[in-house]
Amino acid sequence: MFDIRQAGLIERELDRYGSYASVTRGVSMRPLFKTDRDMVIISKPEGELRPLDVALYRSRSGMYTLHRVIRVKENEYIIRGDNTFVKEHIAKERIIGVLTEFNRKGKHHTVNDRSYRIYSFFWNFIYPLRYVLHLPRPILGAIYRRLFKRKNKVSE
Repeated sequence: MFDIRQAGLIERELDRYGSYASVTRGVSMRPLFKTDRDMVIISKPEGELRPLDVALYRSRSGMYTLHRVIRVKENEYIIRGDNTFVKEHIAKERIIGVLTEFNRKGKHHTVNDRSYRIYSFFWNFIYPLRYVLHLPRPILGAIYRRLFKRKNKVSE
């Protein structure tokens, strides 16, 4: 979700100032965040994260990722992006920050805003339905592309 060229910068900013602000990149947290439109403010975590918190971690490849905690276990968090369908098991010590505030479509929000808490709960609650509806997308996309290509070939 953040540029790999920022490697180490985020941790330094968090250590020095206690927070870090950046525009978002990627699609894994859609519909909440859109690339280059929205800004997030990440703070150092204070204590253990809870389900629905949005955690920032750095992957083994060095990429920073901002995903939602969906379950807390003894030594790890199970997290998933709002627009993804794969659960990730992240050791608690790999978490470097947590979302505390954000600007979305030019409007400032905190994670304590009622509208944001309702969104977080609802989006996570309907995950099973979103997952089932997502399953046929690749098949339907392949069918559409085949039909569309044939149509173009016939018209040439």
